Formats: sequence, structure tokens, C-alpha cells
Amino acid sequence: MTLESFVETIVTFVRDHEEWTPFVVFLVAFGESFAFLSLIVPGTAILAGVAALLAASGVEMHIVLPAILAAGFGGTLGYAISFWLGRYFKDSVPHIWPFKTRPHLIAQGEKFFETYGALGVFFGHFFGPVRAVIPVVAGMFRMREIPFQIANVASAFVWAAGVIAPAFFLVTFKDEVLGFLATHHYWVAGLLFLLALANSIPRPIMFWPTLILVIGLGSMMVLANGHFTSIWLAAAAGAFAGDLYAYYKGVTHKQDRLATWPFSASPEQHTEALALVERHGALSLIVSKFQGFNRGLVPLEIGILERPFAPFAIQSAASTVAWGLAILLPALILGLFLN
Repeated sequence: MTLESFVETIVTFVRDHEEWTPFVVFLVAFGESFAFLSLIVPGTAILAGVAALLAASGVEMHIVLPAILAAGFGGTLGYAISFWLGRYFKDSVPHIWPFKTRPHLIAQGEKFFETYGALGVFFGHFFGPVRAVIPVVAGMFRMREIPFQIANVASAFVWAAGVIAPAFFLVTFKDEVLGFLATHHYWVAGLLFLLALANSIPRPIMFWPTLILVIGLGSMMVLANGHFTSIWLAAAAGAFAGDLYAYYKGVTHKQDRLATWPFSASPEQHTEALALVERHGALSLIVSKFQGFNRGLVPLEIGILERPFAPFAIQSAASTVAWGLAILLPALILGLFLN
């Protein structure tokens, strides 16, 4: 069974058996948070799909709170059991599937946990690459139970609400949301500028949340018949301002670019970004815009190398315009098709 058909099967079941929604949501959230299932259960996609489907079917809003609570409890339990297994099977974990076939997961989880501690447990629910291993590593490191469970419970319910509520309410109040965006065009463009700016700042913990918000808000504005050019340029301008900020930080803070907790990039990430600059030269800014977190670090490394500002600014402007077009073009095409 393919990933798409698996998600569709569960969503279809919920549509046909609405009364089972809390139970299904609990199981999906548990699978998404349990170390040995989270790599194969696309829980976030399923929960968002279930919420959107329920909203589209006209279900009353009273179903939202039970669904969030069920998902929160499922996520909490999945993380808690993973933590206890890590504590009990400490030395055997690297030899158990899926870590036996993917040893890099343990190394990634250890680095993330050592860097962020209890915050790593909290943010682990939101970061796909480390979600599967963070609670296990916390158990292996003998993290104290109370701090772990506080971070676990808080993050599980925030994650559940963040996945289910927006999907449900955006579908339920689609016309109202799109109408509001269309009538507050300049305010939304300003917010999009700030989000794109934040996404460009070289702090890994901010990257994915702000990128999701930029894509989501920008796409909704385009679908709301917003002025595509101004939305596109607002996102590009924000990214350009972020590049300038990172370049400035590189020039003026060479010695402390590896600043510590809680928002720093790792030495390995800096090394990778520097290698990208040396490998692609003038094209590194454009290449980095489509390489995840490197897009925030490459301007920083260029500043550290004290490359001339004028060529940097020209390359940054070209790369941010291309980036803004790339993230909004799918919504533009969809909008043209729907209209």
C-alpha cells in the first residue's frame, strides 16, 4: 500500500464512521510519536486530512476539542513509552530496528538533545527528522522523568492543536478567511515580509515553522485573488532583508558565529554552508535558497569571508526573487485552474 492510499484509507474511514474520530486520531498521533512507528506513519498528514474532511462534511465544531485532546494524549503516550524504552534498553537501542538500519538517527538525536536539552524534547514533536529518536535518546541519557514529561505533555498538545485546529477552521471558514485576506492585502503583505525575513535569519529552530507560514499565508493570499506581484515581491523583499542581516552578522561577528543555546547552528552546518560557497562561488546564494537551512547560513558565511557587498546584494536580489516565485507559483497555477 502506497503512502497516499494509506492516508486516503484512514481519512475515508473517518468520513464513514465519524463517531470513531477521537479513537482514530489517538492511534494516529500515537503512531506519529512512537519511535518505532513514527518513521512509517505519516501522522501529521493524516490528522490534517481528517480535520479538513470533517470540516468539509459539515461536522459541528464541538468535534474539534475531543479530537485535539485525543491527539494530545496519543502523542504524549507515544513519546512516554519511547522514553521508557530508551531508558530500559539503553545499550541495545542501536541494534533494534529501525535504528539498526539507520544508525545516523541516533547520532542526529544525540546532537539535537545535547544542544537543546528539555527544549529538544518539546521541539522534537515538530521536527520530522528527529521526532522518531528524541524520546529514546532522552531515555538513554537518563534525563529526569519530570522535566521530560512536562516538555512531552506541553509539546504534544501544542502539536495536536497546531495540526488539527488550523486545518478544520480554514476549511470551515474558508470564504471568511479568504475574504479577510483580500480586504487586508497590505497588512498581509507586511506580515509575509516579516515571516520571510525571519525565515532567512541563520537560526535553525526558526526555519521550518516560518517557511510553512510563508508558503501557507502566501498561497492563501494568491488564492484569495490577492495581487500576485506584490505578494511575491513582499516575500522576496523579506528574504533579501534576511540575507543582508546574515551578511552583516558574518562581517561583524566572525568570532562568535557559533554562539550557543538556544538558536545556534552546529559547527557541521557552518562547515557545510562554507563548502557550498567555495564549491559554487557566485551561484551559491541561488543554490542555497533551495537547500533548506543552508539558505540562512550561506549569506552568513559569505560575510565571514568578506566577499564584496555589491555583487552579494545583486546575487541575493536575484536569488530571493527566484525563491519567492518558486514558493508561490504552485498556488498561482492552482488559482488560475480553479478560476
